[in-house]
Amino acid sequence: MRLVASPERLREVIRYYLEHGEKKTRKDLGLSAETLGRYRRDYNQIEDDFEEKAVLLQIREQFSEAELRAIAKGGTINPGSHRPAVLDFEGEEHTFLVISDLHAGHIDFDERYLLMAFEEGEKRGAEFATISGDITEGMSNRPGHIYELTHLGYTRQRRYVGDLLRQYPRPIKMIDGNHDRWFIKGAGAVLGEDLADDVPNAEFLGHDVGTLYLNGAELMLWHGEDGNSYATSYRLQKIIEALDEDQVPDILIAGHTHKQMYEEIRGCQVISAGSLCKQTDWMRSKRIAADVGFWIVRVAIDAGVVKWIEPRWYRIREKKVEVA
Repeated sequence: MRLVASPERLREVIRYYLEHGEKKTRKDLGLSAETLGRYRRDYNQIEDDFEEKAVLLQIREQFSEAELRAIAKGGTINPGSHRPAVLDFEGEEHTFLVISDLHAGHIDFDERYLLMAFEEGEKRGAEFATISGDITEGMSNRPGHIYELTHLGYTRQRRYVGDLLRQYPRPIKMIDGNHDRWFIKGAGAVLGEDLADDVPNAEFLGHDVGTLYLNGAELMLWHGEDGNSYATSYRLQKIIEALDEDQVPDILIAGHTHKQMYEEIRGCQVISAGSLCKQTDWMRSKRIAADVGFWIVRVAIDAGVVKWIEPRWYRIREKKVEVA
């Protein structure tokens, strides 16, 4: 077997080749492609593991150090289509207060609960508050409904809740609900628009649905006129499933059912907002419980992407005090 060079020289050249690759080896050692090819063939005859090393070298020449580390950890080896994800959880942080379904003007609405939510929002640094509908109780044609009201008629309910909302010093983003829209049907009065005129820091976002944006992330308020489901999550899933993929918001806050819950559905952070109205006689007759309370939500957002979310539910339940 005649070699192109001594075994020592072969090992020296191939060691350099395995460490630096073909281009640098040819340049630094002054070898032609043909000569380096002969070195490789001869070296393969005296070293059994040369081909394995050569294959590893070819892999090394095709990928960056970061990609090689990803491959070693079980990642993809196709750099053109799938690169290792770079994860970070930094973002612009926001805090906001979530309230819904006040039903102001109903005997089971307790204004202390609303003012308590405002106070806690200030304490926790909330930048604004959202209301997902049913700001007032409204007036229906249901028999006996008038006897459940503390404030009769559109003007009194509007003034009452307006006086309460003005006590909150931050912006209020709100939509109306089916109870508020009874005034549209009965008197042609748009409560949300009129409240926005009455309360300087309030903004009416729309009937039943409204949208605002936080650092590029879409936050949608939702009310609806559907009923309660046995499982709170079922209603939330059906709301999100009914939206086209490009219509699904980053965060959705749903009112109407007086239920509280948080979960992620199709990448959307979904909050069922609960209520600030206690269980009414009508709800009791329908075997519907009320989750009374409010949320304070902290969220980090970067360029429209929710990095993390921390929703905290504040449950309001007064203990009965026995009188001796």
